[in-house]
Amino acid sequence: MPSGHFALHRIVAIVLLAFSCSAHATPASIKSTATSPIVIKELGEGTFTLNGTWQFHPGDDTAWASPAFDSSAWEQLSADRPWGNQGHARLTGMAWYRCSIALVQAPGMAQEISLLVPKMHDSYEIYWNGSLVGRNGRLPPRPLWYISQPMQTFELGRVQQGVLAVRVWRRPLLSDDSGERGGFDGAPLIGSPDAIATAKAAYEYRWLRSRQLHFGANLLCAVIALLSFLIWLQARRRWVLFWTAGFAIVQPAILMLLNAHLGLPYPLAMGAAQPLHALQDISLWFLLLWLLSLHENRVICRVTQTLACIYTVFEVADGAMVALSLNPQWTALAQASDALLTFFTIPFEAFPLALVGYALLRRKRFDSARWLVAVLAFLDEMMLFFTDTVKQGRQFTGWPIADKIDLPLFYVDGNGISLGTLAGTLLLIAIVYAAYNSVREDQLRQDVLEREKLELLHESNRMRHHAEHDGLTGLLNHRVIVERLGEEMVRSLRDGTPLSVIIADVDHFKKVNDTFGHLAGDLVLKEIGTVFMRTLRPYDCVGRYGGEEFLLILPNCEIESALVRGEQLRAAVQSAHIWDGDTLLQVTASFGVASVLSSHDDAETVIRAVDAALYRAKNSGRNCVVHAEMETSFSEDQNESGLATPR
Repeated sequence: MPSGHFALHRIVAIVLLAFSCSAHATPASIKSTATSPIVIKELGEGTFTLNGTWQFHPGDDTAWASPAFDSSAWEQLSADRPWGNQGHARLTGMAWYRCSIALVQAPGMAQEISLLVPKMHDSYEIYWNGSLVGRNGRLPPRPLWYISQPMQTFELGRVQQGVLAVRVWRRPLLSDDSGERGGFDGAPLIGSPDAIATAKAAYEYRWLRSRQLHFGANLLCAVIALLSFLIWLQARRRWVLFWTAGFAIVQPAILMLLNAHLGLPYPLAMGAAQPLHALQDISLWFLLLWLLSLHENRVICRVTQTLACIYTVFEVADGAMVALSLNPQWTALAQASDALLTFFTIPFEAFPLALVGYALLRRKRFDSARWLVAVLAFLDEMMLFFTDTVKQGRQFTGWPIADKIDLPLFYVDGNGISLGTLAGTLLLIAIVYAAYNSVREDQLRQDVLEREKLELLHESNRMRHHAEHDGLTGLLNHRVIVERLGEEMVRSLRDGTPLSVIIADVDHFKKVNDTFGHLAGDLVLKEIGTVFMRTLRPYDCVGRYGGEEFLLILPNCEIESALVRGEQLRAAVQSAHIWDGDTLLQVTASFGVASVLSSHDDAETVIRAVDAALYRAKNSGRNCVVHAEMETSFSEDQNESGLATPR
């Protein structure tokens, strides 16, 4: 991208680029011939690009760094293009560059000179007049190289005429390496230390500017992965979020491994990246399973799981083979194994095509978001499969399309956007959108289920209430109050606490019904039930035993306290004012009271005793409280069973 375009957007770029651009302007001039040195006149503030003719020769001999060595018979290459593009695409191992430089210092300028190597694909050493001045990477016998070389500067000393020699080690070809690179990717620059520092800053600025969208996209991917994983931890059943995190985290991780200049050897960095590529592919498989509702098919799920395991093993083995090439002794084996494993793993990249095709054949109905994922996944994986196949075969075929696939389609503020980048970005956006829709749909379904659950619980409680309570008074019905009496008797026996029981009966209730009607009688029963509930303790129980009778259970209450409580209830009933329209209804009630004393007593025995006491209260003039003696209650009940008094 021209420097003028940068000036329109960043004023600082003008300052950084001013010095580097001066290298191409007068008063300096560069002259070179096949055998004569590169002459740089008036070496001043600017930098000068050494893109003239260099002598190049494969092989290795440290004597070639000497200025006295005659390299006129060597092949001549340009330094602004890799040697792979100049007839040495298959060259590996050691090779040398040489050029003679004649420097003429401008008046009043610095005495020192520096060299800037913008980019070299392999490990190298720099020699100036036969002396080693620096290196980048490490040459055999323990080679080390970077997949992305940082720019390096080297101090050459005082201004003088000399020979610049570069010793390069070209790594062995791996299965996906076309061999078209090697040596210089950009011509070196020479100049004063200040000018070289300015040029390096300008290069780094332009490089960062051309990668800002790339870095921003990877940062966004990392954020998406982190958020998806954290949300998945809160809802483990939403596997779409887990696989979204796995799909999104791969590119930032590979960026850190291969492009962050961590100093890792290329074999280790690339070896670690291989399983990450598998993680991204497998995450896409399972995303398609869930988003296209294929996880309901057990056969498809088992096939996907099996292929995922095989693919992971292949990629881990492939990464291990690449890492083995760190040792030159294992290079041949690593290269052969990597090529073989790559041959087997490339078909796995076509598996998403099969998943999408199966979903299309089944004519499943999806929303627009899921169909978008299916279409973009199909296109992205088809392009990826084609690209990898071409790149793996280009070292045998030399197809030029292999280099054109990754070329930018267009530029956005200096950032090149290729077809693969565009397809991958659109696919990630579609996955995030579809995952969001899936989570939202799951949440809506869960909310509906929760509402239905609450409604069912409410209905169950209502039905249970109706089953356990009397429909007229709202008190416990006969069955429940008798069961509660049995439970309280067991608890009283277990804890050794007293228990008292009261049966109350409304006096002359039949007369109320006959005189004022059954509705008035119902009103009397409801009001008396309310009086009992208001007077009793919170843990006492009261229920409608039958007709106009009420059964009251008083836990942790001795007979003396029960008689007092019974008297309080009798007085409360007598003083109650029950209005039926304009008619005041005043009634009384009789009470039988008993205390559970014997462990041999059961609920029926206690009720018989209390009922007998109630009959005695009725025979004693009603509106009174009578104590039942448990040891004699049963016989009295039998003696008086034939003398029942109407209530």
